[in-house]
Amino acid sequence: MTNRKSATAMTAAEQTRYRNAITTMLATPTNPYGKMVAIHGDMRHNMHGMHIPGMPPDVGTQRFLPWHRDYLLKFERMLQAIDPLCFIPYFDWTAGTAVPTWIRNFKPTVNVPGQGPVIVKRNASIPARKNLINIMSQTTFTPFTDLLESGPHGEVHMELGVVNGRREAMARIAVSPADPIFWLHHAMIDKIWATWQTAHPGKNPTLTGPDAIMDPWPETATSLRSITTLAYAYV
Repeated sequence: MTNRKSATAMTAAEQTRYRNAITTMLATPTNPYGKMVAIHGDMRHNMHGMHIPGMPPDVGTQRFLPWHRDYLLKFERMLQAIDPLCFIPYFDWTAGTAVPTWIRNFKPTVNVPGQGPVIVKRNASIPARKNLINIMSQTTFTPFTDLLESGPHGEVHMELGVVNGRREAMARIAVSPADPIFWLHHAMIDKIWATWQTAHPGKNPTLTGPDAIMDPWPETATSLRSITTLAYAYV
């Protein structure tokens, strides 16, 4: 069982492990980190919602949460192949606005296939803590995921990634995972979903056929429902 901690609750050793594992990937000639970033830039995976108000929810809206859960799991296993004690922490922007100190200056340059070198730049904080009351009060999956994705998910990406009026990595879908804080942000999104799932059992994405497969991986949305079954927890 992997325990994912808040980024502010990690020990110094845990902080170092996360940075060092990514640094090791960046230095590996096969470029595993850059290739992982490039997967997120392939919009054929249909993993983001384009829901237009008044129109039926699109497939991307339904895939957003399970696809990114799978994405985090794949990345976490890459970290653990380097250091078995690694985990993806979460950036709890409901508790504070500042990027955790230990990762604030960790801004690598990432060679992303199809994009070239990406020099990570970001702001040191978001303007205000996020309030989840309305999102967590939703009783069915579609409005819950829609509000979460278009609300704090997208807001934090932009608030961290638009620097001096310019869109840097976190504000660009094609390369956002180049910024190591991407994983912390999405762990928080996944944690929120896991908490909501506990309160609303049986409320799941509406996906069938190929749409239910989280390509480029074989896992299905159904197989990704339970974090307990997936052997991790948020602490």
